[in-house]
Amino acid sequence: MLMQKTILIVDDEEDLTWSIARGLSRNNSVFNVLCTNSGKGALELLSKHTVDLILTDVRMPEMDGSQLLHNVKNHYPNTKVIVMTAFGSEAAVKNMDLSQAEMLIEKPFEIHALRNLIQEQLRSDNYDSIASQ
Repeated sequence: MLMQKTILIVDDEEDLTWSIARGLSRNNSVFNVLCTNSGKGALELLSKHTVDLILTDVRMPEMDGSQLLHNVKNHYPNTKVIVMTAFGSEAAVKNMDLSQAEMLIEKPFEIHALRNLIQEQLRSDNYDSIASQ
């Protein structure tokens, strides 16, 4: 039996956060989905929960996705991060260092495609742990 993985969705657009969470939680999913609408809220949840993967927006008030990414990689290095942006061109995100992210995904996206990307990222985690044994 697969162990349930915890996904944290971080986006200041509440409707989008809710929609993604609902899409990922469908069909008795193997995902436990947490949501917050700020980078600060994400750090609070990370201090209380073990999170396998974070899906974060780039542009948010107070703490943007790049700042959150760096904080996560410094304090929770095993947590994978997928960054999503409505500004997908490299020129639009060039001032942000997103090099530590596992992936950059452009909005809008299909929820089934996102689910597949997340499963792929978490599956590679399992292969790494098996290979190191």
